[in-house]
Amino acid sequence: MNASSSVGGRRSVTPADEPHVELRLDTLRIVLVDDHALVREGLRSVLAAFDDLEIVAEADNIDAAVKAVVTHRPDVVLLDLQLHEEDGADVVRALAARDVEVAVLVLSVHDDANRLRTALRAGARGYLLKSARPGELADAIRRVASGRWTIGDELLGLLIESFIGIAPVGVPAVTPREREVLNLLAEGLANRAVAERLGISTRTAQKHVENLFKKFNVHERGALIEIATRSGLLN
Repeated sequence: MNASSSVGGRRSVTPADEPHVELRLDTLRIVLVDDHALVREGLRSVLAAFDDLEIVAEADNIDAAVKAVVTHRPDVVLLDLQLHEEDGADVVRALAARDVEVAVLVLSVHDDANRLRTALRAGARGYLLKSARPGELADAIRRVASGRWTIGDELLGLLIESFIGIAPVGVPAVTPREREVLNLLAEGLANRAVAERLGISTRTAQKHVENLFKKFNVHERGALIEIATRSGLLN
């Protein structure tokens, strides 16, 4: 006769003659969101090798992804950040707006700090590159499903640099105030609006902008914001 138990919210059974062996009866249910059919097919093949992981639905855009999650109530959403012309992070935001609790693991080809930061701030619990090994992906899925954070080893340096404010090699150092100005310029604010937001004079705001132009060797705002974005300097 088997004795049943519940471990960490999961049902398991322990054979009476093997009291230390647990047989897990359930699996982690996954909704796969990627805009490339071949990628989805490849991931299905990869994850099929793990008995405790099951893809229950697929989607290739934000609306379909939200509908699949609401319908299937998975444990994990495996999410690409580029969905045709849509931002995959909006999937996370849309689910949060609907109070849908699900762990989101980003699986992306992008290894820049800005995308990493954006995904985590939107509510993703993990971020891996598509170059991850099958076992690494499976472990990451299990970790986020259990409520833990998981970041690919290649991305930890970017996350630390972002946290402590160190600019990547080759990127000009900016002061905290200049970083604030950069973020406001990225919002499209003119010098006067930047000054009002920061409580400084318009002349001082203009001086900060001029200093940023010199540091980044540019002559107009669009180029400045483009470089700052690629360098992970924008919040």
